[in-house]
Amino acid sequence: MAEKVATTHRRKGGVVVKEVVPESLADQCGLEPGDRIVSINDFIIPDSLSFFFNIAMPDLRLAVEKHNGEAWDLEIENDFDAPFGVALEDDPIMLCRNKCIFCFVDQNPKGYRKTLLIKDEDIRLSFMYGNYSTLSSTDAAEEARIIREKISPLYVSVHATDPETRIFMLKGKNAGNILERLRHFAENDISFHAQIVLCPGINDGAILDRTVQDLAGLFPHCLSIAVVPLGITEHRQKLIDLTPVSDQYCADIVQWSKVVRREMKRTLGYPLVFLGDEFYLRAGKKLPSKRQYRDFPQMENGIGMVRRFIDQFKRLLPKRPLPAGLKATLITGTLFGPALEELITELNQKWNTHLQVAAIRNDSFGPTTINVAGLVHAQDTIDQLRNRDLGAFLVVPRVMVKDPDDPIMIDDYYPHQLGRALGLPVVLSGNEACDLLDTLRDWQANLVPEFPERRSA
Repeated sequence: MAEKVATTHRRKGGVVVKEVVPESLADQCGLEPGDRIVSINDFIIPDSLSFFFNIAMPDLRLAVEKHNGEAWDLEIENDFDAPFGVALEDDPIMLCRNKCIFCFVDQNPKGYRKTLLIKDEDIRLSFMYGNYSTLSSTDAAEEARIIREKISPLYVSVHATDPETRIFMLKGKNAGNILERLRHFAENDISFHAQIVLCPGINDGAILDRTVQDLAGLFPHCLSIAVVPLGITEHRQKLIDLTPVSDQYCADIVQWSKVVRREMKRTLGYPLVFLGDEFYLRAGKKLPSKRQYRDFPQMENGIGMVRRFIDQFKRLLPKRPLPAGLKATLITGTLFGPALEELITELNQKWNTHLQVAAIRNDSFGPTTINVAGLVHAQDTIDQLRNRDLGAFLVVPRVMVKDPDDPIMIDDYYPHQLGRALGLPVVLSGNEACDLLDTLRDWQANLVPEFPERRSA
């Protein structure tokens, strides 16, 4: 499906009607496909999220630009026994105006698909899907809209509350007032999850301590603080030099977090600060227990994902028998590879299977700095697994593909093309341990279909 054109701001207020349900209230009012609903009760409607919030009011005044150019003003008494009756065209994606020094998008090599180059900065996506926003495209009117419509919680890329440091990191002259803006949200009962992308020598040390303490001052509206390491590829062309995260640096941050979390629990009753899994894995430190992750507030940000997977795997392993002699290969990144190998060894011993793990080295982005499964390339997988005995099938985790409806890998290969190049069928597994075990039990029912090819394998 083609995505709506991205923009740095929504140039024109209003949402466009795509479909009208026959005999619905919208149909009775004369709305038609192509009509633009500009405002509801005198509030400009910038996107579909705002529309569905405001259309739920009992008395409605709609300003409509008809597709034929006419201007209509409608006064409607809402009918809460049935939906209003419209489907809307997709909203344009708001683009980020910043030039963040660590931005991963700017480190992609040439030739990647255009969607990988989109840097979204969209409050709508932050609220609905947990995408992080720096708030750089959020002006006073948008802030007022967030508060009025209770768009909460948000996911905010903070990185540093020190104004000078944040301006330097985001390369945005108006980026320094983040604490003031978050305080304004908290005062108006808007909650948020915060993210700090840690760049050695820039926003760590005293700057990091200040950022965490400033955000802790906004608890409980600051729901959690994620600290994750920056990622550096080998394709940083004409960009500022950054210091990569080392294993020892990770160990130091793990120790720092223990002290900070202990203090947060003492003063707030909640640890508040959560580290990305990579810190523990690279430092060779034991992962925190499930209890320490509380309700896993930022698991999609790579925080607690490994702990949850391991615990679920061990709990379900005795309950998910596999066919004896089953032989296949599971691919992952080099970061998770050792942990997964331990689990698969345990599985093989339990059920007399012959499964193996292939931790794919990320030669495309840089094997020493990029190691997560979500960035594994199909071409690297082909190069490293060609002519190996891989068993009956190959297991690709869903984290390696764009989405279930368009399961394309980061370098534009579909999983079936990967399988064709390696000469065996491919199954796509969910990211949870339960998904993996269920997929292995009934792998033939989970074979990936063929999709229109974008690149020849």
